[in-house]
Amino acid sequence: MTNLESLKNRLPVHRIWIGLALLVALGYLFGLGGDHIPRNGDELVYAHIARLTAETGKWLPLVSSYDFMRNTKPPVLFWQAMVAGGWGEHWTLLNLRLPSIAYTWAIALMTALLAWKIVRGDTAAAPEAEGRHRHALAMGAIAAIIYLSFFSTYRYGRPYLTSAPETFWLFGVLFAVAWSPAKLLASRWKFPLLAGLALGIGCLYKSFVMVVPVGFALALCYQTLGARKAPWQVLRTGIVTDGIKVTAMCVLALAIFGLWFAIDPQPGEVWREFVVGENAGKMNSSKGYFAIAFSGSSGVLTILTGYFSNALFLLPVAVGCFAAAWRSYRQRRGTGQTVSDAEKAMWLWMLAFALVFMVPTQRSTRYLIPAMPALAVLIALYWDRIARIWFSLTLVICLIGALAMGLIGYGGVRATQHAWLFSPLYWVFLGALAIACVAGMLKARWTRPITALSSFAVLFALAWVTLPFNGDMGRFRGDTNALLKGQAVSVPSNFNGHFERYEFIIPGAKIVPYFAAQPVDYQDADALFKTTRYALVQRRVGQTPCDACRVLDERWDLRSRQDEKEGTFGAFKSPETYWYAKEYLVERAAP
Repeated sequence: MTNLESLKNRLPVHRIWIGLALLVALGYLFGLGGDHIPRNGDELVYAHIARLTAETGKWLPLVSSYDFMRNTKPPVLFWQAMVAGGWGEHWTLLNLRLPSIAYTWAIALMTALLAWKIVRGDTAAAPEAEGRHRHALAMGAIAAIIYLSFFSTYRYGRPYLTSAPETFWLFGVLFAVAWSPAKLLASRWKFPLLAGLALGIGCLYKSFVMVVPVGFALALCYQTLGARKAPWQVLRTGIVTDGIKVTAMCVLALAIFGLWFAIDPQPGEVWREFVVGENAGKMNSSKGYFAIAFSGSSGVLTILTGYFSNALFLLPVAVGCFAAAWRSYRQRRGTGQTVSDAEKAMWLWMLAFALVFMVPTQRSTRYLIPAMPALAVLIALYWDRIARIWFSLTLVICLIGALAMGLIGYGGVRATQHAWLFSPLYWVFLGALAIACVAGMLKARWTRPITALSSFAVLFALAWVTLPFNGDMGRFRGDTNALLKGQAVSVPSNFNGHFERYEFIIPGAKIVPYFAAQPVDYQDADALFKTTRYALVQRRVGQTPCDACRVLDERWDLRSRQDEKEGTFGAFKSPETYWYAKEYLVERAAP
């Protein structure tokens, strides 16, 4: 036996992929507690509501400084944060986000198990049972890596937001159906009961509206997988029974969601703010339904392209998956061959979510996030059948991403004038990533393996480049925090709840927000001292805070929103001022 054969026996490919999947999953912990991770601004809105509610010592009603952002989500989301944060005793971003990581890992495990089971059952996947089993394990690991490498997963599956918990409970229903379609769809009451409970919990994390896409998807599964009928052949024997099952699931889920009204001391406010304002409002538009549907950022095109844009760096591979599936379908026509019921269930799940969320006037790719695990499984299933060009295009995008991370890092060095701001390992990592992307484009044998890891590598680089600003550089001194405890401090805010971030930056201070569309350009600093002694002002690199101020401390910050006048070219021309700013703690100077 040669040394190479011995090495292959000790390190079989499927174990390497499983190890890589575990490393990617652990990579989600890197920089998790920092202020500068990819997220939606709503995370801070939810954190604000959870913190104030926890301070009351009661589960309900929800509390907020503003009526328009109080009952914005069902209570389970806030209860999760209240428990994770120890009712305010351990109120850190890391603690609030850990439940999201647990949910995200669980979803990744479900995608891996589904891909493994489907590939293992596909006799065409490998000629021998042992080879098929190893191949299935490798494809399961790749499915998990793909899911964790979607930008939508990284952005909404780490912060304290609704997407990870909601996706777990909703996708869990599909996972059960895809795992054993014949048995579960034939179940008289056990599966409908458990599915209704899972859907209800998902609704308590997100909204009662989730019964619509999930109910529609289940109805399609009962029709096409259970009855073996086309979706349009709804007039058939047994439709009443299956319809009752789906209806029972949805009614049970709505009943669970309705517990909120039963236990909340202010059910009328829940109805007005959440049902009418947060949900019904998404069906209205002053411009008219069709005017919105076919133009703008809320158009139907947003949903039609949503699965691809959610993938971001893996967008070409996602497109290639659809192309490979269509090509495979055309090749099977007239041969009697068909895809597995599990694969059909995932296509139906994605179809149901896309069709349902084309209806509201307010459309967002976030609505499709509960279907992204299904896309990850499908990509793994078609991995070897996706044309190489799609992987090469993905590597081009990842190469651009790596260069962008280098540019941001270069801007940080220029801004701080700190040549060793980043570890040399960071630059080695970026260089290795860029070389790997080029090598994957040139050598066919390496294309798919490198693509599987390159997307997450860019996301990891994004976490790495912001790491110094989550540490001491992004904080005030310890004596400054002690000085501000119990003191009112004016802080800039340019989005709903954005001021809540300062609860973690200067814990113990009384935060008084002032609106600054562009904090670095806010000039009326004198007005801040009318209500507080201390204020925080941001300035571009090299600018002074204000003439009438005395600087007490300073820290580095990443700019959250750039001025449209700067344009994208500003990121290349002056990355040190486009991405970075200084924040000063000031008080009025003595006359």
